[in-house]
Amino acid sequence: MLERYRMLDLSRFLPGPFASHILADWGMDILKVEETLPRYGMGRDSITPPDPTPEEDARYAAHNSLARNKRSISLNLLDPKLRPESQEVFYRLVKDADVVLEGYRPGVAKWMGVDYETLKQINPRIICCSISGYGQEGPYVKRPGHDGQFVAITGLMGGRGDAEPRQMGVALADVSSALWAANSILAALLEREVSGEGQYIDVPMAGVVMAYGLTASTQLKTPRYALQRTGPGLGVLKCKDGQYISTGNADQIFWANFMNAIDRPQYADKRDVQGDEWSTMVEEVMAHFLTKTRDEWLEILIPAETCVAPIHMTMEEAFQDPQIQAIGMAWNLDHPTEGTVRQMGSPVRFSRTPAQFKNFAPIWGQETRDVLANAGYDAATIDDLEARGIIRTAAEPSAVK
Repeated sequence: MLERYRMLDLSRFLPGPFASHILADWGMDILKVEETLPRYGMGRDSITPPDPTPEEDARYAAHNSLARNKRSISLNLLDPKLRPESQEVFYRLVKDADVVLEGYRPGVAKWMGVDYETLKQINPRIICCSISGYGQEGPYVKRPGHDGQFVAITGLMGGRGDAEPRQMGVALADVSSALWAANSILAALLEREVSGEGQYIDVPMAGVVMAYGLTASTQLKTPRYALQRTGPGLGVLKCKDGQYISTGNADQIFWANFMNAIDRPQYADKRDVQGDEWSTMVEEVMAHFLTKTRDEWLEILIPAETCVAPIHMTMEEAFQDPQIQAIGMAWNLDHPTEGTVRQMGSPVRFSRTPAQFKNFAPIWGQETRDVLANAGYDAATIDDLEARGIIRTAAEPSAVK
């Protein structure tokens, strides 16, 4: 679908690579612009270990769902002494690119000379997207942080009633900002079809998480469906075999079905009770669930038309779920050296243009030589750039097909 668009992806860790992963699965040509050396003891991405051997690099690439369908060029934009020549290479690539994605703290892209104001002078149609913790302006922009800190300031980590704040079970800010970034990039590409001009996109992770509070309000009384409760809850129930079930019966009909199915009809109209009455009811239900295994409870609850699901404790268990397999989230792929490997599939299904597997994640600098050759550099110049540490080419370009 997006084959005619090219992105230069400078991002690391999860938010940026997840955003470009979505677009790569939909056909966009994603060129990972990576460092030539491990940075601050970190790996080249959130999966590969620091400074891997060529064999380790190829092995991790085989299982790297996040970087599949992408290409890799290794370019040294961090060393101030080498930066002018590295910038020359990057600027040449920008001329034929549609999007530049980065996830640095504010000011770093400008320091590297790859900020929007610089790049739009080279390519007025370029779209630059920055994903950062707190955005590009305000008192927090220079603060370091990770997912938990960006969620912390949004009001969504607060406990219900007197409960303590709780860390999210997933990297909520990381993943959510990736989704917003991917959608924003597509919106900017559509707008460019009309205006002919690129633009700059600022995706603050804290703001993205804050958007989940759209139904909340500091000026309205808490709505009936969002009552603040004290004491334990029924969202997670432990069973006799140590397995867990998730319930979420916010609707009265599902609540009543649940209580009737577990032989507790006296609680069928108690969905909105508060305080001690709520706590007493929940404690009784939790104790009752310890009398049967998870599968035994599922056999009772699923036919009863109530909101219930097994809690899978590992990704391997999740991959075995028949529904996960039915929606195409488990891809089994044949790798030339690693055999059959499993990767996470694409969750969105298009009737005419489904997401397709094109290639495994690239090894470090796999396409450096080819990309520079296509950009007009001859073999001797490429060899010289590598000898001086400006670029890095793959140790074994044929390791990944």
